[in-house]
Amino acid sequence: MLSDHFTNSFPKYTKKKKDPYKDIINDPSLLEDILFNTPSGAASFVLGRSANGYIEWKNDDGQTLRQLDDES
Repeated sequence: MLSDHFTNSFPKYTKKKKDPYKDIINDPSLLEDILFNTPSGAASFVLGRSANGYIEWKNDDGQTLRQLDDES
């Protein structure tokens, strides 16, 4: 589910990335997968604000990407 509003901290580069995907965004859902270069870029796209993807994204057990990365 995509956020329906953007904070002032929403990165400009992420906002630019959202424009070309208007056809696959059915608010608040994304109809297709989008590949991002970083977890933080993906988190910002979804949350509508600046975000650290390494702590925002969690698996079903509640572990963050950072925790999973530290374990490997």
